[in-house]
Formats: sequence, C-alpha cells, structure tokens
Amino acid sequence: MHVRRAFSNIVMLVAVLAPCAAAAQTELQLWGDITFSWIKDHRLTLGVDTEPQVLVSKPADDPGWAALDVTPSVEYTANKWFDILGELKLARTRQTNDLDSTEIAPRVGIQFHILTNLYDELAGENRPKHRFVLRNLLRLEWRNFYYSNDQPDSSTRRLRDRVQALYPLNRSSITDSGAIYLQSDVEWFWPRNDPDERFANQQRIRAGLGYRRDRAWRFATLYVWDRSRNSANEGFSATNHAIDLRVRRVW
Repeated sequence: MHVRRAFSNIVMLVAVLAPCAAAAQTELQLWGDITFSWIKDHRLTLGVDTEPQVLVSKPADDPGWAALDVTPSVEYTANKWFDILGELKLARTRQTNDLDSTEIAPRVGIQFHILTNLYDELAGENRPKHRFVLRNLLRLEWRNFYYSNDQPDSSTRRLRDRVQALYPLNRSSITDSGAIYLQSDVEWFWPRNDPDERFANQQRIRAGLGYRRDRAWRFATLYVWDRSRNSANEGFSATNHAIDLRVRRVW
C-alpha cells in the first residue's frame, strides 16, 4: 500500500508542476517511438531509436511543425545502481513553414536506479529488485543546428533531467511476461543559451500504461504534457499535448 501511495504522490507532484496559463497556446501532437535493442551481455546494450512527430491540431496563426529523430545508443551497466549512456541524435525538423533545421547532437548520461537493479542470468537481462521502480536519467547534450535558410549554423549545450516511476498492475514485476504497468515521468530541459528552435526550454510530463508481452516485445501508450518557452528570460508561452505510441523490440 505504501508503494501505491508513493506512486500517487508522484502523480500529484506532476499535477502541481503543471499549472495551465490562461494565455497559453495549445497544440496537439502525435508521436511515435520505435526502439530496437540488442543486449550483448549483462553490461552492454546497443540500441537504435526512431521518433516521428507530427502536428494534429494547432492555433490558426501558428506555423506547421513536424520532426523525425533517429538516435543510435550504447548503454553500459556499471553496477546495480547506475548505467552509463552514450547517444547520437540525428534529427530533421520543420520549425516553421519557411524554416527547416537539421540537428546532430551527441549525448552522454547516467541513469540512476534508485531502488537498484539485478542481473537475471536465466532471462539474460537486468531486472529491478523491487516491485516499484524509480529511476533518474541525467543527460548532457551538445546540439548542433544547420538551417535551410541563410542564417548561420549554431550550437548549444543542454542539460536534461528525467525522474521516472513504474509500477506493475497484474504481475509482481514490470519485467514479467504479460505485465501491464503504470508509467510516469517528469523531465526538465535547461539549454545553456537559446538556439533558433521552437521552444528549447521545456518542462515535460508523461503518464500512461505499458505492456510487456515477453522479453522481446514491449508496448506503451503515454499522454504527454509540455510547457515551453523560447528562452529562459521569457515566461512559458505554450502548452502542448501529445499522444506517444511506443514499441520496443529486444534481442
């Protein structure tokens, strides 16, 4: 019961962090997330993540917007408490009707397992030690932008911090076959400066359900709430909503 109460407290924290400004502009987006992962051994995992994003509805005066990200990654399990990550994001974004951008962004990060992980020799993967899973993913990315018009290229560094909670509903662990689980996270984005980009400075909240069919296949449907601003000196000017559909295949 105390674990469920803890999860409820996280959801309540999410609600407190998401005040809706009366003057905010709202968009509805549809996201996809297709991930392929190769578990090489108990320490090393390789992956490729593809994320298309499209605009479903927007205020009449706002420009169109769409993006496609492809991110290869490598993850090294240092011990039961944390993993070390390396990623390379390759993205093409339609920022406005007249501006496209290409982004190349190397990332490094550490994922902390607050309640620890254990390697399961029989399953050939890392599994959480406890029923309630709490993680913190901290990443630093070096973002390089190339624009379709005559404006100069730009680069910036951005820090991202994501706190994630998961809890199984019908199994003892989220890694059991057939497990349906609650999934929620809160993420903050802090750019060092303000690149020519739609809303680089953000706070993001996601919540929904995940389903693990077996070791090879996992699925999730999440609701995403973003509040954004063009620079750290401005107020939050946009509130966006998205449906995030996720599929992961593991070998």
